[in-house]
Amino acid sequence: MRQRILVVAALAATCLFVSCKKTDKTELDTQTQQFNDDANNYKLESDQIDDDINNSINDNGFWDRRAGVASSPLCGVTIDTSQLAQKILTYNFDGVTPCFGPSRTRSGQVKVQLTSGNSWQDAGAQLTISYLNFKITRLSDNKSITFNGVKTLTNVSGHNWLTFLLGTSTFTHQSRAFNVAVTFDNGQSAVWNHAYSTQWSYSPTGLHSPLITFTGVGDTTYTGYSNTASWGVNRYGQNFVTYYQAPYVSNTYCGLWRPLSGSLTHHVNTNDFTLTLGVDQSGNASTLDCAYGYKVTWTVNGNTNTMVQSY
Repeated sequence: MRQRILVVAALAATCLFVSCKKTDKTELDTQTQQFNDDANNYKLESDQIDDDINNSINDNGFWDRRAGVASSPLCGVTIDTSQLAQKILTYNFDGVTPCFGPSRTRSGQVKVQLTSGNSWQDAGAQLTISYLNFKITRLSDNKSITFNGVKTLTNVSGHNWLTFLLGTSTFTHQSRAFNVAVTFDNGQSAVWNHAYSTQWSYSPTGLHSPLITFTGVGDTTYTGYSNTASWGVNRYGQNFVTYYQAPYVSNTYCGLWRPLSGSLTHHVNTNDFTLTLGVDQSGNASTLDCAYGYKVTWTVNGNTNTMVQSY
């Protein structure tokens, strides 16, 4: 169970940034839709590689006394452990093996170094993760996104699997990235920064048990926006900030990619696009165990528009 607890980070991102249906003058313009797609892909793949790294370290016990020969069940990747004495692992992606959720291939390298702590299991342990032409190509349309840059992943709480599975402790990770260079398949580029925290809890008994609950939120202040999760310059040269009004909350009963609640806003240039998660078909907060979808509200040139979409 522990190897797959964090996979939601990638899945959860898929419903946050969506392309919306066009409706004459109230439509979301093409550039906004493209930015939404880019934001989704950035977070999806950033979270997925975090999950892969976390899983492989937990599976193999790298940097612990039990460390031995590396093996990897990860999709399309081998792990170079030749610098293990320096607490460095290099993930080499083959660029040809189809990986799913969504279907895609990955190429390039991701270097991981334990830069704080003796073990990734420890509270306060930190990984420094370097992207080296890390390219993800979506097989459905051959669209790609390539990362170059550095981020950190901090194990805030530490990992105690026994108490976690007893439902008496949680896991908290904090992710930070500054000036990650992002390149798209048509040669356009963007610069991405992010700052967010994720927490996991487990309920072995009770309604819909056993149940894993995921909570995610931006955790910094940027240009006056509190709870900021990401900021930078998009492929059109537009400044953006994405910040949360309420944490993203989901669970394994409804599907970790189908949030029960949450609210976040994209501020792009002078325009705001707000997503309210966990609503019914009328756009009100759902009273059911699982929500219908999310509501998008945006204001352009003083005009406010709203639409509801299903998950």
